[in-house]
Amino acid sequence: MIVENSQDNIVIDIPGHFNKIGLKISGGADSAIVAFMLCKYITESGKDCTIIPITVNYAGKAFQTQFAAKVLTYLKNNFEVKIGKHYTDINYEFDTYSQVQDSLVQRLYKEKVIDCHFSGITANPPKEVQEQFDTRGPMDSRDRERDKKPQIRGNTFFPLINIDKQGVKELYEKFGVLDKLFPLTRSCESFTDDFSKHCGEYRDWKDHCWFCKERYWGFDRYN
Repeated sequence: MIVENSQDNIVIDIPGHFNKIGLKISGGADSAIVAFMLCKYITESGKDCTIIPITVNYAGKAFQTQFAAKVLTYLKNNFEVKIGKHYTDINYEFDTYSQVQDSLVQRLYKEKVIDCHFSGITANPPKEVQEQFDTRGPMDSRDRERDKKPQIRGNTFFPLINIDKQGVKELYEKFGVLDKLFPLTRSCESFTDDFSKHCGEYRDWKDHCWFCKERYWGFDRYN
């Protein structure tokens, strides 16, 4: 399946021997649209496989499993796909989140729960936009100024690796789910147990978390 996008056309083509498809799903907008495209690909190709959701909660703002479950429910209601057990873990430190996530993924490979996996990682906004955010965000590995990166590396799929949040919005519009799937997602990384709003909806701009600023820059809205 090829999905045209102004920033980078997306290719989803899963080899026949990959039947247990891991899906890193955070409850955010990026992994949600990846999940949507994956379900669309499976439906249209008739591939016999099972999606295995993978989520790591962040202690102190543990919205990830809650919002990932909302996305998964939407997918179950709109696609006839097999979705297996939802594997989760918990992280306690900012700098170890990706390590905990990778550890969980590698354990699932070792236990032969998954054959491959999809990631929703995107490109950062342009540097001049990030400079306006003036808060800490993802590291340079997401910077879009670097050479275009491969979407498939071995058994790992990165459909959005060359696309930023504005390109992600384009995908939501393309599939007609901007007002259906997007409101089910959450990007805010502020520490809170109140998930009814993003911090960008009630804080001054200078106090918004980086991810709220990125979400609003990309979508012109929070929900």
